[in-house]
Amino acid sequence: MPEKNPEFWAQVWLVLSTPLWQGAIMATTISLLRVIYEGKEANKGRVILEALICGALSLSASSVIEWVAWPSSLSVAAGGAIGFIGVTVIREFIIKFIGRKVDTQ
Repeated sequence: MPEKNPEFWAQVWLVLSTPLWQGAIMATTISLLRVIYEGKEANKGRVILEALICGALSLSASSVIEWVAWPSSLSVAAGGAIGFIGVTVIREFIIKFIGRKVDTQ
């Protein structure tokens, strides 16, 4: 049982203390707080999904940061920015960016 094994919780803490997961946690937390603060969304399921999608986007951004060989601590800042901006704005930006790339070719 995991709660009786202190090594399990030490491993969980070790994984969560890496910048990769810190960025995802930051994105999830900021996104959740932003949506609650704005108060525009009444559906709790959408609020939770927004936060989880921001966390997933932050994990994706962390792998790009690693691929470009930037400092891994930048993952936390990227997670904060993704959580603050939100899924809708990021999706619109990516669609515009891809649309411009397709139009130029």
